[in-house]
Amino acid sequence: MTSARERVVLPGILCGQGHEVECAVLATKVSLPGTNVFTHCEYSIHSLAKPVPEGRYKLTVNALVFPMRLHNNLWLGDGLN
Repeated sequence: MTSARERVVLPGILCGQGHEVECAVLATKVSLPGTNVFTHCEYSIHSLAKPVPEGRYKLTVNALVFPMRLHNNLWLGDGLN
């Protein structure tokens, strides 16, 4: 069975450096056509409600928590958090 992929925007929360900020997260929704089975993958931070300083954060989206780091205006996955 072939899966279907589509880009979606999900709400997220960034916490760290004394900040808690709402954000929009781009993700890929992978589903099996004709079913209600799907998952999200390939998360990336798209936009923030307000700017935050560089440093380590935790991104919560769909009840999952990902360690992230803002460095030179780029969001990176951070296994060190």
